[in-house]
Amino acid sequence: MTTILFILVATAIAAYLVSYARHDLFAGAATHADDHDELGPVELRRHPVPRP
Repeated sequence: MTTILFILVATAIAAYLVSYARHDLFAGAATHADDHDELGPVELRRHPVPRP
């Protein structure tokens, strides 16, 4: 029983560490790109009906 509990806790800790390492905290500001081109913001063109 103790071994199963230890494996579950170790798996949870490993999953937390992997999710923390994959977060953008390590990459810095270079991971955020503006989605613009010569026609303007791309996000506005993705909607079928223009939004104000």
